[in-house]
Amino acid sequence: MKRNVNIILTVWGVFSLLAILFTFSRGVSLEKKHTIIIDLAGRTKTEFFLSQKFHESFLLTGDTLSVPLLIEHLKIMEQNFDSIIQYIGKEASEVDPESPEGFISQVPSMQDNLHEIESFFNKRENIQNIESQHELNKMFAAYNLRFKEFETGLQKYLSSENSDFKFISFLFKLGAFAALLVSLFFISKLLNRLKITEIKLVEKTVETEQKERNRIAADLHDDLGAILSSINLYLKILEAEVKEGKDVSSQIKNLRQLSDISLQRVKMAINNLEPLFLKKYGLVESVQRICESMNDLGKSQFEFDAQHFNLELSPNTELIMFRVFSELTNNALKHSQASVVRMTLMSSKNTVILNYTDDGVGFDMTTGQNNEKNKIGLKSIENRIESLGGSCQLKTAPGKGVSMQLRFRVTRQFTKKPSKTVNENE
Repeated sequence: MKRNVNIILTVWGVFSLLAILFTFSRGVSLEKKHTIIIDLAGRTKTEFFLSQKFHESFLLTGDTLSVPLLIEHLKIMEQNFDSIIQYIGKEASEVDPESPEGFISQVPSMQDNLHEIESFFNKRENIQNIESQHELNKMFAAYNLRFKEFETGLQKYLSSENSDFKFISFLFKLGAFAALLVSLFFISKLLNRLKITEIKLVEKTVETEQKERNRIAADLHDDLGAILSSINLYLKILEAEVKEGKDVSSQIKNLRQLSDISLQRVKMAINNLEPLFLKKYGLVESVQRICESMNDLGKSQFEFDAQHFNLELSPNTELIMFRVFSELTNNALKHSQASVVRMTLMSSKNTVILNYTDDGVGFDMTTGQNNEKNKIGLKSIENRIESLGGSCQLKTAPGKGVSMQLRFRVTRQFTKKPSKTVNENE
């Protein structure tokens, strides 16, 4: 659940970061491009004024030395127009005159005007007559008119690109905000689901603990209580026979046997509450010892394999898993009538997997008949695994045995030597 929250936040963070980087880089490149184009247009305008100045000086003084300077300014203007087209990124012949880039369609005409002026100065030997001056003034006026239209189109183009950039930036901001709202919505749902899951886990934990208390109480009442009642009865008989002077050796022997049994039952009850050898030997060896003790009874063959288990669990998790193994072995011994019971404990990265199979009588999961106690025990196992955030998969049918897989994730992983397999058949 928390992993899903982290994924959602990561996706939103990456999207927002990419949006910021895109708008920033796009804004910087656009500003650089506009600055260069505006600078080229301004320098072109300046060159035009300088060429006009040399033109007027030539007309007034007839100084032919100003002609090369005038022609040089005209060539610089042509180069500036080529640079502007290059930064726009489109050829003048490719653009639609009605499009934002349409202003560059006037560039060829302005360059033709400049060529005409340059050719006029190169070819005419006498351009100081009234007719020549009038024709030259018309050329400068035509260029000046087209350049003003060019400047107006350039301003519209720059304004259009800025507007498009602002619109794209707005869309990215809107998308990031919408993604944030969606992320918060899903996070809220996930957190609410997590809260519900935690409540259910607490309820199931309490339910499992209560069942454990009920089981211990029943064991004490039915088993240890009966033994203590028998001891009390023998003590009364013993008291009466002592008063009568009878031989009480057999009664003393029975009392000793009953007291030994009661001590064993007390030790078993204490061990069920707090398995001391679990702390001493750990989970794997403790389960191995359980299997060995079950095999000594001769009813079923218990096989336990933990060769591929290399995680070290927390004490609380080990205790829960020990309870699960105890429940599985007790259920198998009491209800399964199986000849072979196999349990495999393994780990995959940070996931613990327990596979259980037996060749016993099984039971019908769809009805409430037969092996109801077995089903209650399996429910207890399911509750314990779910308290660890895990899941259970159960397959069984009458005469088909029982197959179960339990799995859950742990938060930390440690290297641990694999345990040996307990297999009494070897």
